[in-house]
Amino acid sequence: MTALSLIQFINKMPKADIHYHLLGGVRMQTMIDLADRYDVVLSELDVKSYYRAYQQETGSTKGGIAALTLLYTLMRQPEDYARVLLEVAEDAHQCGVQYIETFWNPSDTELNYSDVNQALVMAIDQAKLQWDIVVRLIPSINREKSPEEAVTMVEAMIEHSHPYVLGIGIDYKEHNAPVEHFWKAYRLAQSHGYKLTAHCSEFGLHWRNVETGIELIGVDRIDHGYSIIDNPELMHKYAQKQIPFTVVPSNTYFLNQWPNPQDWSNNHPIKEMALAGLNIIPCTDDWHMHNTDTTNCYRIMVEEFGFDVLSLKTFMVNSLHASWLPPETITSLVKQWSQEFDKLYQQLNFTPLIPVSQQIVYRSVTANLSVKDKE
Repeated sequence: MTALSLIQFINKMPKADIHYHLLGGVRMQTMIDLADRYDVVLSELDVKSYYRAYQQETGSTKGGIAALTLLYTLMRQPEDYARVLLEVAEDAHQCGVQYIETFWNPSDTELNYSDVNQALVMAIDQAKLQWDIVVRLIPSINREKSPEEAVTMVEAMIEHSHPYVLGIGIDYKEHNAPVEHFWKAYRLAQSHGYKLTAHCSEFGLHWRNVETGIELIGVDRIDHGYSIIDNPELMHKYAQKQIPFTVVPSNTYFLNQWPNPQDWSNNHPIKEMALAGLNIIPCTDDWHMHNTDTTNCYRIMVEEFGFDVLSLKTFMVNSLHASWLPPETITSLVKQWSQEFDKLYQQLNFTPLIPVSQQIVYRSVTANLSVKDKE
């Protein structure tokens, strides 16, 4: 039996990423190719400034929202979206991801919603055939635009419905656009059977944005939500309710604050959220833009935040239960993936740097947590 390192183990274990921005997964070469295709003047230095891997070299930290804004202007044909989705699927497949729910912003493209959606659907079918990976779509509201545009987006979803489109989300800067401003779009989507999620309290903003998303909008899950730690009573309430929180261990939780990796274990709220019993699911957010992948996110949970390796099984199972797959599919995959995890675990050869007595134990979908008792 071949021994596996931690990275090899994580890479092989089946995983789902349910908080993935499609355009955050654009490869740097793809951005260059798109600029060349449409005669957009964009130097290699300019391109690198949008990718965290090169930001120290370029001295720029554009990244994130600025990168997405640029990319939507570069993607001028439906086949551009299809190309990106296929590249996303290929990259995810190479690190063991078997299921993705990905955001994209219809209001940010000048293309017709139905044309882009059809191109994405065809790419999803191709990805399934080529890599046996399942990708599903979450059209997402750009909260920096008007609530009326959000309603228009949902109306297009309804008019051109497709089973691969599972629900709606909302992203971009929430500073002046809390989720309740977009209640009409959410109400309309929900009335037509779509699932709901929302980026809330991502940039150090008040915990009430999470509360509003859950209590007023009725979202099925929260994306980010880190400021919930500032209200322990509310955090305990949502832990009891097991509201899923998709969190990003390899990213920051405040805009333009990129903590050093050695500070993550102490400064990132994910640990506190977990220890409070919240149902957390590690996700990547913006894969290439943030220089990460799903394997790296799971690695950080162990090596930086101090979860024991078996906690990864809980995250894996949580990701399925928090997904918008059909219930019977979730039940089947939980059993199948758990068996695969257990087999791989028998091959793991890993000595944690964090003492056993200090490791965080995160067990079962109900997120029962403890710190290991000293042996």
